[in-house]
Order: sequence, then C-alpha cells, then structure tokens
Amino acid sequence: MWRDAELAAARGALSAEQLRARQLQLHDDFAFVANCNLGGEFLSDESIAKLQSIGAQGWQRHFDDRLGLSAAELRQLDALRPKAPALPAMEALLADLPEHRIPWGDDRPAVEAGDPRNKYGFDMKLPPYQQNLGELHNLCIRRGTLTDEDRFKINDHMVQTYIMLKGLPWPAGLEQVPELAATHHERLDGKGYPRRIPGERLGVLDRVMAICDVFEALTAADRPYKPPKTLSETLRIMAFMCKEQHLDAELFRYFLRARLWENFATRFMKPAQQDAVDMEALEALLPTPASCTAVA
Repeated sequence: MWRDAELAAARGALSAEQLRARQLQLHDDFAFVANCNLGGEFLSDESIAKLQSIGAQGWQRHFDDRLGLSAAELRQLDALRPKAPALPAMEALLADLPEHRIPWGDDRPAVEAGDPRNKYGFDMKLPPYQQNLGELHNLCIRRGTLTDEDRFKINDHMVQTYIMLKGLPWPAGLEQVPELAATHHERLDGKGYPRRIPGERLGVLDRVMAICDVFEALTAADRPYKPPKTLSETLRIMAFMCKEQHLDAELFRYFLRARLWENFATRFMKPAQQDAVDMEALEALLPTPASCTAVA
C-alpha cells in the first residue's frame, strides 16, 4: 500500500503533501494493528471499529492462493470456493475468510453435557470451529490474545489428563490421583472446567492445588506468551480471584499469613520479581471469613 501511494504520486494522482500524509497514516495504522496484536486487558468498541476500517482497505493479489496448500487445505478451499477468481483479484487488507474456519470433522471432542459419548461428566462449551485463523477474529479479541478456539485447546489438557489417568490401574491409596490432577481448574462458583464441579464438592486438596497452580502460572518466567508477574501483582490478582469465587479465600489467607509465597519466591523467582508486598492491602481485598470449618 506504501508502494501504491508512491505510484499514485508518480502518476500525478497524489501531491507530495498528500503522499506524505498517506504514508504517515500507514505508519499509524501499522502501529495500531501491531499493538492490538499484543493483546491487553480490554479492547474497546472504538478500537474494533478502527481495525475493521483499516482492514476494509483493498489491495490487488496477483498470485494463485491455492499454490503450496496441503491436501486438506486444498479440499476445504475447493469446497468453499470451487472457482478461483480471475487475477489480479482484490483482497481486503485484513479479513475473516471462510477458509480460515477449520471445522471439527470426525474428531469433535465429547465434552459437552448431553453428548452420549461423554462418559466422564465433562461440561465444557465447544467452540463452533476447531480453529479460526481469521485475521480480524484474532485481532479483535476483547481481553488477552486467546480466541475461544485457542482457549478450548489449552483447557483440553484437563480433559486429556482425566481420560488418561482414569484408564490406569491405581494401587490402593492413590485412587484419588485422577480427581486431584483434573480438578485444579475448577472454581468455587462452579464455573471452572472440565466438569463445572460446584464448590461444595471440592475438597481441601483440590482447593490447595488450585491456589498453587495459579500462583505458579502467574509468576513463571519461562512462558513464551507472557512476561512473569511480580509478587505484588500476583498476590493482588489472586485476592481478586478469591472475591470472584474462583479461589478459596480462607486457604489463600493462610497462604498469605504463612508466607508460603515468600519461601517459593526465594527459591524459584527472579530477584526483579520479588518486590514489596502490602499484606494489609491484600487482606482488605479478601471477603470476610464466614468460618474456619472448610480449612479445618
């Protein structure tokens, strides 16, 4: 598009001032799209509208987009678009095309409630497609960088964990291993996964595992998709998760007061992550304890 603007100026269709304005706009648009690609806490309606406006700009494709495709990709494209458009063809700068949507096919997972193949009690919402590579679909994610399809693929590790472990002959005393391994993403409000187990059915070990898993995930410095959180950031996030009935507030309060987080940080976290923690402020965020029976 930069080159198109230069050609338009060379042909006299744009003045030097208009060319400069167009190039500045392209710089701004590119930086805006790149920033949206990083993800964040919230993407506004205005930002989504701007992405769609940028994406609607056209460019000319001079090459056959069927070349170099795998057999499966080619079959899907032929079914959706049997006749290739004549070249050159106009394309949108950013687009969600039918071929971006990869159907489930025969390997549709049996994880939805009511699916007769679901014999493990899973209760997960299956996204309509196995994968969606749409450019606007991926750039317009409201929070973070994961589409519903990405998130399901990540959450599916709990499904596979439970299926594999339930198939093993556990010796006496270890029968609980499949349940413990597959419930640390459940929530007290029953909105977790993979089985939406309500809080009253989650044992102390399940709740402890959930706290450990979240703390380790937030502070981990080896994840390529995110920078590690500091201690203060991590504990504040977890305090809000307690307010939202994601984590057990009383067990988290014990985790704070026993300073288990400090022991972990000393052994495993980078010095730059080990910032000051305001215990009073964290305690103030937590719901008032109703009783200590659950911890007992």
